[in-house]
Amino acid sequence: MTAQEFREYMRRKHTGNKVGGKKRQNESRLQTACVKWFRTEYPKFRRLLFAIPNGVRLHGTEKERMITWNRLAKEGAVAGAADLFLSVPSGDLSGLYIEMKTENGRQSEKQAAFEKDVLAVGYGYAIPRSEREFRDVVKTYIETGKY
Repeated sequence: MTAQEFREYMRRKHTGNKVGGKKRQNESRLQTACVKWFRTEYPKFRRLLFAIPNGVRLHGTEKERMITWNRLAKEGAVAGAADLFLSVPSGDLSGLYIEMKTENGRQSEKQAAFEKDVLAVGYGYAIPRSEREFRDVVKTYIETGKY
């Protein structure tokens, strides 16, 4: 992510457009409920579904946030990575990436590029928009290798 892309990302995040604000809180609540259900329903896999916290809110001045993001990027953070990864192989798939969205949420260009890349190398990628959809996707994936 370039410095200009980072500034634009942070501007959107702090003004509530696309990334930040109420929509992000709703996605967070949805994701929290889904993870709680998963860990109750599949206790033997509880540590195998985990968050990829790319959407974490960075604090400090713009310069401090950019320094932190650059450090995270060097450590392996990837803009557009899915919210969750289920590291359980099933069927022909090596694992399932899960991008949580609210009913009206849209995938960013970087998220779509990430999806394309992971599908090309044998992973699944799902975008559930409700707890019910998440449950259906996960159950079907674990039981059949499809989603």
